[in-house]
Amino acid sequence: MNPMPSKLILVFTVVCSLLQYGCSLPSTDLPDMGVSFELNKQRKQDLDRVAYSLQFKIPANKIDPIEGKINISFDLKSIENPLILDFSNPESHLHAVRLNGKEVKYQFENEHIIVGSEYLNLGISNLEILFTAGDLSLNRNEDYLYTLFVPDRASTCFPLFDQPNLKATYELSLTTPTDWEAVANGPLLNKTESNGSVMYQFGKTKPISSYLFAFTAGKFFKQTQKVNNRDITIYYRETDSIAVARNIEEVFRLHGQSLDWLENYTGIQYPFEKFDVALIPSFQYGGMEHPGTVFYNESSLILEENPTLNKKMARASVIAHESAHMWFGDLVTMDWFNDVWLKEVFANFMAAKIVHPSFPEINHDLRFLMAHYPSAYAVDRTAGTNPILQQLDNLKNAGTMYGSIIYQKAPVVMRQLELKIGEKLMQESLQEYLHRFSFGNATWDDLVSIIDSKSILNITEWSNIWVKTSGMPVYEQVNASSGIMLKQVVDSVSNRVWQQPLEYSVYNGKSFSVSQSNIENLQAIKLTSDTSAIVFPNSNGVGYGYFKLNLASYQYFISHYETFSDPVFRGSMLVNVWENFLNGEGPSSEKFLMDLLSLLQKEENPILIDKILGSFKTIWWKFLPGDQRATTQLQAETELWTLLAKTEDKGLKSTYFNAYKDICLSPNALKNLKEVWRGTLKVPGLALSENDKISIVCELAVKDAEDSELMLHQQIDSIQNPDRRAKMIFVLPSLSNKGYTRDNFFESLKNPEYREKEAWVLEALLYLHHPLRQQSAEKYLLPSMDMLQEIQLTGDIFFPTRWMDNTFAGHSSKEALKVAREFLYNNPEYPVFLRNKILQSIDLLERSVKQQARAN
Repeated sequence: MNPMPSKLILVFTVVCSLLQYGCSLPSTDLPDMGVSFELNKQRKQDLDRVAYSLQFKIPANKIDPIEGKINISFDLKSIENPLILDFSNPESHLHAVRLNGKEVKYQFENEHIIVGSEYLNLGISNLEILFTAGDLSLNRNEDYLYTLFVPDRASTCFPLFDQPNLKATYELSLTTPTDWEAVANGPLLNKTESNGSVMYQFGKTKPISSYLFAFTAGKFFKQTQKVNNRDITIYYRETDSIAVARNIEEVFRLHGQSLDWLENYTGIQYPFEKFDVALIPSFQYGGMEHPGTVFYNESSLILEENPTLNKKMARASVIAHESAHMWFGDLVTMDWFNDVWLKEVFANFMAAKIVHPSFPEINHDLRFLMAHYPSAYAVDRTAGTNPILQQLDNLKNAGTMYGSIIYQKAPVVMRQLELKIGEKLMQESLQEYLHRFSFGNATWDDLVSIIDSKSILNITEWSNIWVKTSGMPVYEQVNASSGIMLKQVVDSVSNRVWQQPLEYSVYNGKSFSVSQSNIENLQAIKLTSDTSAIVFPNSNGVGYGYFKLNLASYQYFISHYETFSDPVFRGSMLVNVWENFLNGEGPSSEKFLMDLLSLLQKEENPILIDKILGSFKTIWWKFLPGDQRATTQLQAETELWTLLAKTEDKGLKSTYFNAYKDICLSPNALKNLKEVWRGTLKVPGLALSENDKISIVCELAVKDAEDSELMLHQQIDSIQNPDRRAKMIFVLPSLSNKGYTRDNFFESLKNPEYREKEAWVLEALLYLHHPLRQQSAEKYLLPSMDMLQEIQLTGDIFFPTRWMDNTFAGHSSKEALKVAREFLYNNPEYPVFLRNKILQSIDLLERSVKQQARAN
């Protein structure tokens, strides 16, 4: 057969297209893949009063397709433009498109269904589409599934207008196997059984954004309780009835308390029809704020026996966070995903306020400091940092907006704003914001406008620095003839002034004095006339930035640690000395490690112990060369084991045991781990859960301990929870002491189907790239970066960042850094938002290599 000439092929293709579709859009007018900002604006102008009615038939076998039907009602205000829907699946998944009862011809291009304007009429129209659902965001398992449509993933499942500012009502019908439970945003209206299946019909929701539509179905247990005159049902998969009984009352209580607090603060009753909770194994996030049905990672709420205080607070915080989203994000939603931080900052900001009544014994200023500042600095100090408010051209890139800047830095900035304008004005402004934009959309500038109308301060000017530019201020002490001065270092952004209140403590050799100044310009502030005094900047932990310490301040803090009674002061200085160490302005790695080990003997606060141990483990694996680790190995193991045995706090016992398990390498320490796992060595007060036992054998395997392979299989055989067993089987190849087995496992991750369980993949990456294996894992670095663009399109919002973080987590060599740098150099056109993710992930690697070079 002779090939057809290329020009004839083109003509033939055009003719066929015209015959099939009628008039088609010119290629230059075709919408881009994803939802561009321009398409978003056009549809917002053309469409109103959107309502969806959906039906899905879910088969028992996860590999069988899910058939669906959708009816979309909308008010069309203009017919100048074609009607464009989003459907990120092959065209073969579309079976029929009917407009107002008549089948219409359509064009399918770049994952969009395009109905020509010649078919459209002004006013109310109804579009019916028969389709096969896409699986990408259905998270299908053998006996359950759950949706996760944030930020633009609803279109991977069914056709719709997938943008946050086209809020719509949703009605849903699910047909499932008879032994499945189902829950969705709307209230359950009917449940009917017939022909070996059951149909769940859910009522119409209030107007919500497409990323908030959700349902889950499967073999779930459930419990219902009336909490403060509100019925809440919790759906869960955990098979350990004792663990469930130990936690579920507190889960109910914390939800009731959070919702009551938010109703009181906002002046608005809970805005949706019902409030249910679904606990899902290995859920990608801590929680997701679907109105009517909040999804959580099951392990975030069902805690192990004797949880640490931090874990209890983390549970309370995630519950408060997701509850706050019912108002901040669900009732009022950002207009475009560049303002996604807006809903997250309010949720985190409110969560910090909500948890106070639940933990009256906790120093909440300390908790806020440790929960936000270290994580925010971890990104803001890097070359890949970004502003809180970022630019976004297309929703397909919206997932890259997420990270520590919006989750951790933004609450710090919001607290700065509240300190600036006062709690009363903040609450009044937020109440007006929520009332004015209820069931609608708003921007950060809308809120700033409200505050500026109530305040004599220029919040717009303040916002332009803190919210719309990247990075953080740097402060240094300057010795002058008149005394010690504190000044903001002039940075790369001309005349940028980070307005904020700063507190500092000065020790003159006899006593301490504490002062506070408001930074309003680039003028230096005089701290003391005594040039020999010792200065501790940001002593109350409120200021945000890099505070340079001199050697005298560091030495005095370490040597007199136990004399500082204020835990917030100790916490702020621990953050400061860590940042100074990372910037190469502190002690050597070995000296700092020993200093941190000495502080553990003096500290009793669990939050600060967590911080000290976190810094200790990072230095141990990232900054301390192997020969130096060897010389301190026995001392570190002995002191951690002694602290573990000495403490009476059961939560701290778990904290110290986990640190010991992490660093142990000596034959005696590995023997201890084995005996603890077998139960032949009992540590009084230390309770081991099934997850703890799994973690122990995984550590033994990656350290190639004797009999570890046998222990792995014994552990798998003993696991009762089917989801937990499946996870360990998945992770098993990454633990192998055979390089080719690990290589084959990494190769399998290049297939998106093998990355569906993202939490499992992330855990396996930590074992593949464990510091003891970094040399053999170096070959995975380049392909991991090569995969990042595809991972960003197929993975959930946090996965690209976590993929990079876990890939580089165990590496500290100059060879690994060279691979990363060469990749960035050889790909100058690489998307900026993904380039930044790599730069963030290699920051500690770069600092480690620099410190090693200085030491040599």
